[in-house]
Amino acid sequence: MNRIHVVPVLLSCILLVVVWQLGAFLVGSPLIIPYPLDVLSDALALAGGSDFPVMLGTTIIRGLAAFFISAALSFLVGIPAGMSVGFETAIRPWMAVIRATPVVSLILIALFWFGSSFVPVFVSVLMTMPVMTESIMRGIRSTDSDLLAMSRIYRFGTLKRLRYIRVPSMLPYFFSGAGSSLGLTWKVVIAGEIIAFPHHGIGTAMQTAKVHLETGRVFSLTLVAILLCLLTEKLFALVTKNTSIRISGGTPS
Repeated sequence: MNRIHVVPVLLSCILLVVVWQLGAFLVGSPLIIPYPLDVLSDALALAGGSDFPVMLGTTIIRGLAAFFISAALSFLVGIPAGMSVGFETAIRPWMAVIRATPVVSLILIALFWFGSSFVPVFVSVLMTMPVMTESIMRGIRSTDSDLLAMSRIYRFGTLKRLRYIRVPSMLPYFFSGAGSSLGLTWKVVIAGEIIAFPHHGIGTAMQTAKVHLETGRVFSLTLVAILLCLLTEKLFALVTKNTSIRISGGTPS
């Protein structure tokens, strides 16, 4: 992070903690708003618990499975849709319906079809696939027309043109959409765990804490979820930046 941006971020975090502390003091009930230090203490105890690796690991596995399944399906749908107006027109209503359907409704419907462990994965795939598919379609359509004309002159076949021209042009768009989808993946997976209540997971632990009126534990688990989302998004941005540099033949700045 640029040094110029560090100070505003720190001030913003300090302000957040101060407002949180003040709100907890005014409310006067840890059952409603626990104090920040109490949440921090509980979070450290949570991280040191024997169940923490299984809980966190299970959610990570579900999230990564959903993300990669969604990415694979988005490629299978987005590439032909970007190359064919007819195919794009055919899938538009499906994408619109998925985007308009509440996440909770999808989770409840999925519970009729699948076991509780797969529901968070299934719903996350449904919610993120339209985002990545849209990005891939835009990327395919943005391919330089001069490059396409040149590929016809050199008699590139469809697959060769796709591999060497369309896909490299599409990747920056895909990375952008995938980056946005990654954060959404964690939110939907954890929401699915809260409602479907599978064995293990951050959402499952949240629901258990809620049932036992452990507000501080819910706050602690929320911090874990936030850190998971931020760290994976940062890592993904770093990986995709380096990948884009290698594709373009440049060097990291």
